[in-house]
Amino acid sequence: MYDHPWLGDPGYPDEPSGLDRLTHLVLVDGRLVETWSEPVTGTRWQRYADRFDRELARPVPSPPPPPAWQRVLDWLASVCGGAAAVLALTVEPLTDDGCDLPTETPDESARSRLEATAELLDAVAARWFDAEMAIAFRRALLHLWAEEPETVRQARTAAHLAGGICWAVGKANGSYRPQGDLRMGRVQESLALSSAISGYGGTVRRALVGFRDLDRPRWWRPDSVPTLEPLGLPDLLASPVRERLVRLRDRAITARDAADADDAA
Repeated sequence: MYDHPWLGDPGYPDEPSGLDRLTHLVLVDGRLVETWSEPVTGTRWQRYADRFDRELARPVPSPPPPPAWQRVLDWLASVCGGAAAVLALTVEPLTDDGCDLPTETPDESARSRLEATAELLDAVAARWFDAEMAIAFRRALLHLWAEEPETVRQARTAAHLAGGICWAVGKANGSYRPQGDLRMGRVQESLALSSAISGYGGTVRRALVGFRDLDRPRWWRPDSVPTLEPLGLPDLLASPVRERLVRLRDRAITARDAADADDAA
């Protein structure tokens, strides 16, 4: 077939390796007289090779989604503040142990802000919530003071701070519509605020969450679980909410154990 060895006889011992993807053909009067191959890297034709590689590349298969029980346990961990907190979750009502305001503050303005906010939270809880939620509100105020006191100090007024706490803790407990029955506007009216309680609620939420990564559950929340704002602080959850979370936890663990047993069989 070939008149000369340089024409590229496939059996010729000096044939370039498969890495030499660029092949040159020399035609004289339309007849092939010479051919040679060389690497395409670094030549003006490399962009074609790269494009062909992309066209031929097979997409990397996505990993299978985690089982439903794993998604529920992950979601519970975000709501409660970790896997250990999920396992330790109890259903006893919140108590006011340790909910006293600090006896010492840096200055009188800080003391006044804490006292005024606590009074407003108690009043809102008495009108629109219950005694357990009043404890949750007070605990949230103490969390803020202990972890990020500037959030307490920098609120425009005690009413704005109380509104933000009511928003964050109420959302964490599913108190507001459509999850619950209460309209946020009721709380806003009780605090005589001209702006929505969610205005400072985002600041309060960020301070309570801290540096925990709790944003992911917002878009991967499993089916059949309540819509709760994940604060990662189980001591801010009222007992009816924790009772539901415990049921979800126990069902997920039962499903996990059954799956493990099937795998071991």
